[in-house]
Amino acid sequence: MAKIFRNIVATTFLITVLCLVLFYPLVLIHRFGWYDLFLLSLAITPGIFIMVTIYNLDQYDKEPLWLLSIAYIFGAIILYADIDILEYIFNSINVEKNILGVGEKSLIVGVTEEILKFIIVLFIIFPNKHFDEPFDGIVYSVFVAMGFATAENLTFVMQGSSSTALLRMISAIPAHFVFAVIMGYYLGKAKSEKKLVYLVLSLLLPIAIHTIYDYFLFLDFIPGIWIGGLVTLVLALFLAKNSILAHLAASPFREDNISEEK
Repeated sequence: MAKIFRNIVATTFLITVLCLVLFYPLVLIHRFGWYDLFLLSLAITPGIFIMVTIYNLDQYDKEPLWLLSIAYIFGAIILYADIDILEYIFNSINVEKNILGVGEKSLIVGVTEEILKFIIVLFIIFPNKHFDEPFDGIVYSVFVAMGFATAENLTFVMQGSSSTALLRMISAIPAHFVFAVIMGYYLGKAKSEKKLVYLVLSLLLPIAIHTIYDYFLFLDFIPGIWIGGLVTLVLALFLAKNSILAHLAASPFREDNISEEK
């Protein structure tokens, strides 16, 4: 019965996506024109590319599409909770536009966004039987993050311009990706090794990196300081790459590891 339900969910999701892919662009073209379709593609394409890449890297034991779809959808949904929470917080406090104020703002944004993504992975995905190897932590965390980032992209891009879309393609999307990989790396270790310290690190490290990254970007009143954000992103990408390679090498479904166990 559960298998039938999962198949229904997956089929419904795929049909919905297919309908959106086929018909929504036609509606946009008819109502607004090719420019809006171009903006839409800029908002959606980076997240899809990253998800397809991560899915293909998961070569030893593929995750079910229905569960990946759930991760992606919930990732998109929590954006609206994030918007409401941040709006409430920033309306309740006075954040000054100075070095300390920017630090406070960066921390609030980093904590809020990473906790929301963490909650989805921990309570919806983590207990599932399909989360059965360390790399799965990275896969599901990335799908949640790409759902969040794509919804965020659509919110910004459809109110902005192609320059906004291009800027987010080369900054915000990769940033959400690396935060997710680092979160997923430690969630994978927490699941396989059953150590609380990894669970704590899976939340604290993404918050720390997210906060540092945002801090440099929010200091827009200091010329050239954004380079610090770029350096942070490059270092985090290097860390994310090593995290992915480490979990792929440690997969219990890899032939080398299966042979060693025998």
